[in-house]
This record gives sequence, C-alpha cells and structure tokens, in this order.
Amino acid sequence: MDWLRNNPFINPNRQQRALMSPEEECDPSACYDSFREHWQQVLKIIQRNQQLPSHDDVLGVVNHLEQMVSLLLYDIKKFKQIAIPLATSQCLEYLLSENLLDKLYEWGTRTGQYVNAVKLEQLKLYDMLVSQSRHLLLVHEPFLRPLLKLLESCQKDVPPRATEKILVGLLYQLCILLMQNVDLVDLFIKKEQRSKFVIFNILINFVHRDDSIGMQARDALLLCMSLSKKKKSIADVILDQSNLCILLASGLGGLYSVLPHVLTDITVPDWYRLTPDDVKDIKDLSTFITSLEFCNAVAQVAHPTIANDLQEFMHRGFLIPILGPALLQTSIGEQITATAYLELILRTVTHPGLLYPLLQFLLQMEYDGQRLLLILMKRINSEPQLSLVALALFESLIDLNCEDVMLELVFQYLSPCLHLMLSQRRLLLPLDPQCQNFERLLALAPSCCEAPSMSPQLDGRPVHWNHYGGQQSLYGNFHAYLCDARTKINLCQVACAQWSNAYTGCENIDNNASVNSLGESSGYASLKMKTENSDETLPTWQVSQSSIQNRKLYMENRKIVEDDCLKASGTAGPFLTILLEKLKLLLNNTFYVNLHLTGLISRLAVYSQPLLRTYLLDHSLVLQPNVPSLFQIIGALKQTIDEYMFRQPDRLSLIEQAKSFMLEREARLVNARRNERVDRNSLYSNTTNETEQPFQRNSPKRRSLTSSLSSISNMFTRRPSQIETTIPLTNHSEEVETNIYPKFNEAQHVAVCAVLLDEWVKELAALAQEHTISQLAAFLK
Repeated sequence: MDWLRNNPFINPNRQQRALMSPEEECDPSACYDSFREHWQQVLKIIQRNQQLPSHDDVLGVVNHLEQMVSLLLYDIKKFKQIAIPLATSQCLEYLLSENLLDKLYEWGTRTGQYVNAVKLEQLKLYDMLVSQSRHLLLVHEPFLRPLLKLLESCQKDVPPRATEKILVGLLYQLCILLMQNVDLVDLFIKKEQRSKFVIFNILINFVHRDDSIGMQARDALLLCMSLSKKKKSIADVILDQSNLCILLASGLGGLYSVLPHVLTDITVPDWYRLTPDDVKDIKDLSTFITSLEFCNAVAQVAHPTIANDLQEFMHRGFLIPILGPALLQTSIGEQITATAYLELILRTVTHPGLLYPLLQFLLQMEYDGQRLLLILMKRINSEPQLSLVALALFESLIDLNCEDVMLELVFQYLSPCLHLMLSQRRLLLPLDPQCQNFERLLALAPSCCEAPSMSPQLDGRPVHWNHYGGQQSLYGNFHAYLCDARTKINLCQVACAQWSNAYTGCENIDNNASVNSLGESSGYASLKMKTENSDETLPTWQVSQSSIQNRKLYMENRKIVEDDCLKASGTAGPFLTILLEKLKLLLNNTFYVNLHLTGLISRLAVYSQPLLRTYLLDHSLVLQPNVPSLFQIIGALKQTIDEYMFRQPDRLSLIEQAKSFMLEREARLVNARRNERVDRNSLYSNTTNETEQPFQRNSPKRRSLTSSLSSISNMFTRRPSQIETTIPLTNHSEEVETNIYPKFNEAQHVAVCAVLLDEWVKELAALAQEHTISQLAAFLK
C-alpha cells in the first residue's frame, strides 16, 4: 500500500492542495464544467464491468475526488462571501441531484482489498465538506443518506488507526453541529424496532482509549450527553440501546484494580496525599483519573435519567465491590494506598457529578456489621503515615461544607446537647462580646515560648515577629491569623447558607423524615438532591442545598438502639472524640501528624454553627465528665510542656532552634510555591489558550500565600517533590534529607511541640475573635 501512503491526498498529515483561492476571480460556469468533467472521469472508472478495480483505478478516483473537493470548497466559500444561498451553487446542486456520494459509496463497497482506503477517502471528503458547509448539507438527503451508510459500515467493521482518527474527528464535528442545531438530531436516529443513534454507537467503542483519538471521542460523547439533556429522545435511545453506564462503571473498576496496591516510593515522613505530579508519575493512575473525570463529566452534563443510572451503577458496580474491599485490606501499606486513592477520588469528583454516590457510600456503607466511616476514623489513631492520609481524607470531606457530612460526623451527636451538663442544656448558647474566649485561648500558650530576648534567625538574619518590612515571616503574625480566620469564616458561612438547620441547640432535628432516594433499588435515604431546581449561583456545592421545604437530613436507617445509647451516655461523637484523644498524645505524635491534626480541628472551628463553635471555642461551657474538652486538653499539654522545658538547662536554645526550624521550612515552602508559579506561567506562555492545566481541581486546597502560611496546619506542609526545587542536586542526598526532615531527640521534639502549640492557640484565638465579630455584625443588622 505504499502507493496510497505516498499519494498526497491520502497522507493525513498533508494539508489539502489549494487549486485556487476564494479571492481569485473564476468563471462560475468554468468551475462547474470542470467539476462535471472530473466526475465523468470518476464515473467511467466506477462503471467498468471488471470484477475488482486495480490500484490504478482507485488512485485515479482519489485524484479526481481531490480536484472535485477543491472546486466545491471554492464554490462554497465564494457563495458565503457574497451572502448568496448555498443551494444556488451549481457544483453542489450537481453533487446532490446526481447522487454522486451515493454512487461513490456503493462503488467503495466493491473495491476488495482497497475498501478501507476508499472508505478513508470518503471520510476525508465528508470531513472537509461538513467543516466548510456546517449544517447546511445535512438537511439534503443525497448528502445525509450515503453519510449514514458510511458510518454504519464503520460501526460494523474495525477500522485501521488512520481511519479511526478521521472518523472520530468527523463524528466530533457532527456532534458540535447537532448541539448548535438540535432539531437535526432525529436525522441520525434510525427508526427501527429498536432505535439507534449511530454517532453514539461508534463513539462508545473508543471510551477507554488512552490516546488522542480516545480523548476526542470522549469529548464527542460528552456532547452527546449534553444533547440528551436537550432532547429526551436521545436519552431514551442511550439508555435503552447502549450499556454506557455499565461500561463506564465496570471500566473504572478494572482500571482501579490494576493500580499499585502499595506505594513503595513513599520515603518522606510528611507525605499525606496524591498530587497531580503523582498522578502523572504512578503507573496507570493517570488513566484511572482520566476515566473518573470522564464519568464525573457525564453525570454532570447528561440527562437526569442517564446521570441517575450512572450513579446507581457506580455505587453498585465500583464503590461497593471494588473500592470498599480495597479500603478494608489488612496490610498497613495497602490501607495507606487505598485511603490515599479514596482521598484523590473525593477531590476529583464534583456535583453535579459523582460526589453524591461517593458520599452516600462513605456515610452509610457497612462491612461485616461495622460502618466504613468509623473504620476510616479509627485510622487516625494508627501509625504516622496512615494517620496522615486519614487526616487528609477527613479534611477533604469537611472542606465540602456539606450538611449531610457534618451531620453524620458532628451534629447528630451535639444536637441533643447531651454533651452539656443538664443545667446548661436549656440555656441559649451565648455570645462572647468581650472576647473572653480569645483571651483564654491566648493564655494557653506555653510559657516557655514567652522569652522576650529570643530572636530566631533565618539565613543568619534575625526575624522580627509581628512587624512588617525587612525579613518578615507570617509565622507568629496575629494580624495574618485574623485575616485568614475572617476569610475562612465568611466563605464557610456563604457555603452553608442553604443548610436546612442552623444547629443552635434549640431546634429539634427530625430523625424519621428523609428525602427521596436516588433510585428505588438502591436504598439511598439521604443526600438526595433535585438538580433541576438547584441554585447554580452558589459558590460551593452542598448536597443539602435542595429547595424542598422543611428538608430533614437525618439518616432514616439510624437504628433506634444507637439513639437510646446516645441519649443515655452523652458524647461528642466518635469523630470529635478520636480527634481530641489524638490531641492528648501531641507529645507522642510526629511533628507532621500534629500539623494536620491541629489543622483539622481548626477547620472544624471555622464553622459558625453554634453547637460546634461553642464546643470547640467557648471556655464557659460545662461539659459532661466523659466528654473531652479542647480547653482542658490544651491546658494539660501546656502544663506538661512547661514542666518539661523548665527542667532543661538549654531551654532557650531549644525553643530558638525549634522556631528557626519552622521558619526555614516556611521559607522553603514559599520558594517552592514561587518557583511553581514561575514554572506554571512559563508553561502557559508556551501553550495555546485552548490548553487547560490538568487536574486543576486536584491541586492542593489552600494555594494562597495567606491561607497557606497563616494557618498553622499548612505553614510547614508540602509535597516533597515540590520542595526539591530549592535543594541543590548533590551526591549528599542523605545530608539534604536530614536537613529537611531532621530527627529530633526528646527535648527537641518537645520544643517543636511547644512552638507549634504556641502558634496554634493564636490561630484558635483569631477564629474565636472573628466569630464574635461576625455574630455581632449579624445581630446588629
């Protein structure tokens, strides 16, 4: 087939040779005569009685077609320029009236070994005509009929790769035209005993292809999904005549099954989540995320019946049988990996999309009589690496600002107010106009960190605390904490504006009512949302933002026995209890676990709902004896740290070294982020405007300088691969790693905990003060 490959018309990488330009003057009658003459030559070859055409015959047809297409394109462009109806084109009229395309198709089916080559040329011809005439030719049966025949023949046979590329490109163009002209969709639906949408049926074969052809096919499929939302008949055909939802769910399960069960390259102590760089580097993970993003996009844009069907199959075909058992593996390494995959999936899916079935799975699934959510909570108390990824998972869950999630984790336990002493249960949760909570929190700072003469150094230069200018760090800057707290509280309040309950401790939450399930067979009881009535202007999605009046979001399948035990004992719930019990072990935890633990508690303290805010930030609440108190735990830690540090003869030096260590870590993060921005800007400058940065949603949640550095939970955390940009590439890798991840002795570890606690109480105090200001501002309106 070299003669075909060398033909300039066959070569897919060669641009079409322009015989003339639309700007040139040409006699329309001469153009028409030339067009007819070329067709007559083609017709002579087609009408020969020999059984199979020779390669010279095929080459002759291809060459004449090239000339005809050039003449036709010239004619079309010319008529467009002078705003004359396209139907008046003599060349086009001849093409349609003489059924040239139909005759060409019928001949192509009889070309024997050259059938694929001729089919490729026909696809190229249609591709060029559709791109130039847009939808105008689709309404003509002599054009549409042979096009449908050609597409159906492509559906039956497995085309060569060169043909696949042109075929998918043509289908993508057709999908765009149908989106712009929805009334033309019915032309591509074959009305038989079982209706068929030929464009969709071809594209679905490429849904799992991991190349540029598969990418364009998925884009075209998404346009088909959008069409289904505009035209119900398309949704019916897709549901009745295809196995799309099963194919997507099973394909996702297959791709997950081949992912590494253990991430063996985790060698640093502060790794806690998979980044976009990890997705690219880890074998098969990029393919899995691409498939997941496509499934999520289908659920976003498709007709509700298709979206619901996909959610159902995802729940029953991927989450329960594949993801669930993966999370329950016994090996620590496998648990770390599976939890990290889950957290990545949570950051990847959206709403509208697959977030709903994923949350339904996490909040309600049970294995061997034990709830999955509780199993994941308990991993916070596991070894450091597993604890880190578990904390990251719950941070991502809480960042959703979803009422159903917070109800399950926190408010169902705090709402009865059984965590309070009986004398306080009927009292309205008070304001704090004099900011006493703010003062109490600042008073919990370790005394060993208060030495006024201490001036930590960064690169040999002193760092001045709480002052602007010079060598300045956000570390220790209380004004930065206040700004960060105000921003986070405001954003959280906006995100929670559509919640069905205020959680003041005064309302009764109905534990019997629930909303309609996603599907009658699924048993879904909560998290249901009427997407067609949702408010698209909300900046952050909440599962519970439905416009249904008197919406009640307590799980209907909560067992009565569990309710009775809860009322009898009084508790803050397993989630808060696990976090605060872990906090008691601050001096036993690693530095990186403490960073994420304190950050997660601070994130909970951002919520302005009185039940949670007062439990964490109100020192005046009198709690039940068995309910942990954040103030008491921090007070006990302060006392233990101070007693230990004041016994150390070099305590001033230890505290200074601890602060300098944190400052140097902060400086590396700032430099790494600055370099990352420079690299990203450089990347953007070398790409077209159509190129988007991949996995934008998967990037770290907090990316602003203020957010990242003024929050103690993020001040010193970073993916190691991103820090390495500031590390010289030397042979002393162990020495470099020791500088970044030093091994502390006992005294150094306590000093670092002291400095961390000192900064954290500032962050909590800022949150308490900004909550008070926010409450007063709302009260005075």
